[in-house]
Amino acid sequence: MTVDKSLFDPLIGQGCGPRTMKYTWRDVSLYALGVGAGKYDLPYFYEKYKDGMKALPTFSLLPYINTVNMEPIRHVPYGPNELVSYYIEEKLGHMPNRLHMAMELELHGPIDAYQGTFLTEDRLNAVYDRGEGKGVVADCAMEVYDLAGRHVSTLHSYHYHAAFGGFGGEKFDSRKIAYPDREPDYVVTEYMADNLACIYRLSGDTYEVHVDPEVAEHYNYEMPFLQGLCTYGFATRMAIQAVIPYQPERVRHIYAQMRSVCFPGRDVTFKGWKLEEGKICFTLTDSEGRPLLGNGLFEYE
Repeated sequence: MTVDKSLFDPLIGQGCGPRTMKYTWRDVSLYALGVGAGKYDLPYFYEKYKDGMKALPTFSLLPYINTVNMEPIRHVPYGPNELVSYYIEEKLGHMPNRLHMAMELELHGPIDAYQGTFLTEDRLNAVYDRGEGKGVVADCAMEVYDLAGRHVSTLHSYHYHAAFGGFGGEKFDSRKIAYPDREPDYVVTEYMADNLACIYRLSGDTYEVHVDPEVAEHYNYEMPFLQGLCTYGFATRMAIQAVIPYQPERVRHIYAQMRSVCFPGRDVTFKGWKLEEGKICFTLTDSEGRPLLGNGLFEYE
């Protein structure tokens, strides 16, 4: 198939249209449990906690890929990344392998932990070329507002598609962090429950590969693996608890690259290095030493 650098031009700037996500404390609680909150983490899931519930900052990512609370509703997860997936499938006649590569979240305002409505606007920013035989990366964005029109968060999401590498487009620049050459300032190990993907999908990320062994096998995975945004939320919760316990409202920016698929049912270890006041870089690895998240950056007030 002959392709050129204008291949993805018809998609750039497109989005899924304005959408809304209504939620209550029950959704905030379910999300917290889905990213590993434990039975003593009451501020994250107990609606009658004496000092009030608090929403994890990554709760505002839920509208991005959601089939549960979004309106207009769809039967499958739907975000600007899917515009690229459908386009590639139409061109090839099949869906190639694809993975969530990286996520970036900026927090602009508070998240009401008891009830609210997110208003969203999303778009496809670019499709980057990784080179011949190395596929492409879709750069997607979403703005999240509350019902009063106040800006809650901005997200950038990067998705790998195993097709059309070398089409002549702008090259993908994978951000690298120079980790300090010393022992980490924070080291935390937690067990990741083997049914975590099953719990997390109830928040709306219902891709079948994360729960159905036959689908996972079809894509050459040994078993269903964790949703990338769940791994990201899990690590964010660990970072908050290590650095600013039960103060999620202080978080301002989180970036991380998904380095390997995460299979729950084993320990994971968060390591963080303080770069300056309010900024740490971090990694997340599993019990076999496999990198799950890398080039991580966590910033807070």
